[in-house]
Amino acid sequence: MYLEFYKLREFPFTLSCDGKYFYESSVHTEALANMIYAVQQRKGMVLITGEVGAGKSFVGHVLRERLGPGCQSVLMQNPPESKKQLLKSFARQIGLTTRATVDKITLEEDLQDYLLRLHHRGRLVALILDEAQEMTNAALEELRLLWNWEFEGHRLIQIVLIGQPELREKIMEPRWEPLRQRIVLSYHLKNLTANDTCAYVQHRLRVASLNGSSGVFEPEAMDAIHAATDGIPRLINTLCDNALLVGYVKGQAQIGKGVIMDVLRDMTCWGLQTSGSETSTIGNG
Repeated sequence: MYLEFYKLREFPFTLSCDGKYFYESSVHTEALANMIYAVQQRKGMVLITGEVGAGKSFVGHVLRERLGPGCQSVLMQNPPESKKQLLKSFARQIGLTTRATVDKITLEEDLQDYLLRLHHRGRLVALILDEAQEMTNAALEELRLLWNWEFEGHRLIQIVLIGQPELREKIMEPRWEPLRQRIVLSYHLKNLTANDTCAYVQHRLRVASLNGSSGVFEPEAMDAIHAATDGIPRLINTLCDNALLVGYVKGQAQIGKGVIMDVLRDMTCWGLQTSGSETSTIGNG
């Protein structure tokens, strides 16, 4: 609808994990660099947490992309409910054919043998588990056992756990100390700063623009966006997308603070409270 009006080739604020839209804020760049290092150097398990909408899944997708062809990586977005489900899903995604009726012991033996062959061919294998806070205790325990698979001191699988803060809380329970001791990198994604929020919006506009322009939002609008979203990328995307729609309907080539206020009042359910023309800060809701 608003693409031609704002000279855009595609929608800049979609919620998909398209790597070209990944903005390397100081927060996300540090986390990603450390994750890549830990996986490539086989240092140990990695734990990444963040609030809802903080960009955890996007980081997982970019990690998989940047590990490159030298790493056979698996990204599980739907947490397995059982030990066998974890093993079968992982085996299938790295290319190991398994029978539907295979028993767990045979499956483990076949999977370990396959991983060993990949290791001998110089292949790095990474298992990235998104929404890991939803994993059952049985699946989490199986993950700990998978980590023990090694050959001559080299781990056969590099494991990355990505989840909401409750994952960190769960792993801190005494029963998970053996798993916790295997985690060498633990990182919590913080919200974007005001400067990063502005740069994030401009980056996405620049990527989607037909002419490389990124100056659609006025400075006061940027301030309002950060105040309303608290620097949470998912909320920023939603707010900016709706603001472009409203701006198009109003025929405004530049998005000012007034448009942002209209969107917050009429098109969100974040608990906005208004007093005259002023807006209170939105919670993370």
